[in-house]
Amino acid sequence: MTIVKLHKKDDPIHRNVDKDVEDEGMSPFSPPGAYSPPAVPEVSYEDMHPVLQSLRDEHEAFVEHLRAFEEALVTMREKGIDRSATPALRAFFEVVDDEVIPHNRREERLLFPLLAKRLIEKGEHSKGRTPTTALDVLEADHVEIVKLSAAVLGFFALGSRLPDEKSMLLTFDTALQQAQSLVEVLRLHIFREDNVVFPLAHEHLTKEELDAMREE
Repeated sequence: MTIVKLHKKDDPIHRNVDKDVEDEGMSPFSPPGAYSPPAVPEVSYEDMHPVLQSLRDEHEAFVEHLRAFEEALVTMREKGIDRSATPALRAFFEVVDDEVIPHNRREERLLFPLLAKRLIEKGEHSKGRTPTTALDVLEADHVEIVKLSAAVLGFFALGSRLPDEKSMLLTFDTALQQAQSLVEVLRLHIFREDNVVFPLAHEHLTKEELDAMREE
């Protein structure tokens, strides 16, 4: 059941996510250096394999939806929330359902396992008892995106049904805060993939391995 469909039936505030993720070991990608990733050879779009180009293209398309969503959030903060905001919210979360989540699943199924294996073989991993790589950070992002999306929809749904105006406004304010957090997580996630993960895949995976992913 998708996020939007779940929202139509009942509040998804307590929606469970199937995958638990440990937060330990994620600090190398955390602020304040989140947008200053470790040194990774820069790879131009033209030099990337078509599989990686396709993933980059999907990012570009989604950034446009993300920009429109963020503009809607600014408008709601300035002018308040009414039913005129519903189409913009629904359109964004339909894109999350129809495009972002399938995109993330393809990465987790096709790209991440082989790249993580290769990074561990090359020694590019944490030094703890259980080796972790950049891919663990990205998978944690995928889970966080689902959680925040469900929370935002849940708070908006709850606020729309509260009879007390003060409670309603507080709930909508929480929804807007969570929505802004979602925007920030998505922007940073796309940056990490475009500037760290895809260049690593270009460097460590063979053309034949990427060709096989393209076939799938």
